[in-house]
Amino acid sequence: MSKRFLITTAVIIFLCSSIPYFGCTKQNYNDLNARLSAGWVKNAVIYEINLRSISKDRSFKALEGQIPELKNLGITVISLMPIHPIGELNRRGILGSPYAIKDFYTVNTKFGTLEDFKSLVNTTHQQGLKIIINLVANQAAWDSQLLMEHPDWFVHNEEGAIVSPSFEQSDVAQIDYNKHELRKYMIAMMKFWIQEIGIDGFQCSAPELIPMDFWNITRNELDRIKPVLMIAESRLPEYHIKAFDLTCSWNMNSTFENIIGCTVPASIINDSLNAEFLQFPKGSMHLRFKTAHDENIEDASGIEEFNPQIAKTSAILSFTLPGVPVIYTNDKLENNKRKDQFDKLYEDLCILHQNHPALRSGSYQKVQNSDSSRLFSFIRFSGKDSVLIVVNFANEKKEVDIHMPAGASLLWKDQFSGVSVKVKNSRLRIGVLPLGFLTLAPSSEKEML
Repeated sequence: MSKRFLITTAVIIFLCSSIPYFGCTKQNYNDLNARLSAGWVKNAVIYEINLRSISKDRSFKALEGQIPELKNLGITVISLMPIHPIGELNRRGILGSPYAIKDFYTVNTKFGTLEDFKSLVNTTHQQGLKIIINLVANQAAWDSQLLMEHPDWFVHNEEGAIVSPSFEQSDVAQIDYNKHELRKYMIAMMKFWIQEIGIDGFQCSAPELIPMDFWNITRNELDRIKPVLMIAESRLPEYHIKAFDLTCSWNMNSTFENIIGCTVPASIINDSLNAEFLQFPKGSMHLRFKTAHDENIEDASGIEEFNPQIAKTSAILSFTLPGVPVIYTNDKLENNKRKDQFDKLYEDLCILHQNHPALRSGSYQKVQNSDSSRLFSFIRFSGKDSVLIVVNFANEKKEVDIHMPAGASLLWKDQFSGVSVKVKNSRLRIGVLPLGFLTLAPSSEKEML
């Protein structure tokens, strides 16, 4: 039994053992097609914002002033973490958890008024961007309007007392989706935000704690209003059939960390992608990100988790692997003295993403190289457009041979440095800096001069 086989098997076992997040089920979902998403969803670059850490102002108005800058950066979708009022009864910590919602129909006054939020939505649309909000639909605060008015819509124990979803979530009560009127309320609430306020969709936390048929019915109702974006913070493959456009790629995030820690070879990225292809419906799209937003929910900077060069490498992969890239608040502008270099990086990545259809919706092919333990290389291609990505996870410079596939261009140019290289004898010989990367596109003889 080869070492390669053992590693691949370990990856698949890891994914399948993480149910519900990785959703290996008896049904072969890869025999089915994912739902067809709108073009703006497929081409999205998402900027997820935690208003708690955006600035000292931390308001809708402050964010509204930043929309032109985000547009210039290349962002196409704004995603806001929970904006609703936070419950006070059984509150955890001084600020309370943003997932303990007191009123689903309004906003946290610390961020501004509902009219302020509507103004933000209008400005976002005027700039040609979309905006979605986070939805936590399986629970509500103990002093929520919903619980005060409809305690029968919540889960009760054998003694008749309302319960929390788990011991760790003592600040919220669990909603009961067996109640038909509760379902009607939730669908009406989501329609309110789409129709009356004008948002473009929802990023749904813990959707697997709500019956699948609710999401399928809800998506059908929302699509009657306008095309929306629905993101599931989960890994169940069946979500892609009817209800959701995107699920989260937590497995890939942990894969990057393991490679950086030298516990697995760089080639395992391809194994993780293959595991996705085997589990999910054809055409499924996943969020690609450097750090999970829950890790940065307060004021800590995501950039500080890694060496800056490692952060760059992770960002490169989130923008070039198949999927939709996400930038979090702390990855970009705020809370970091090195913000200028990361702003420039993300601006360049957004431009790269815009200029190459291959990176937005192209096919993926792994490319062999001479050191698969520390370097990973692959090509994205769509029609005549193609991009070759080479990532060095080692702490030293690597001279690497890239074994180019048949029919590939003979001339390539790095899209960041401008350096051009030639293919000789079906191989591309090139140096990659420590924890560095190359993003190469075909070039002409004129560009080599």
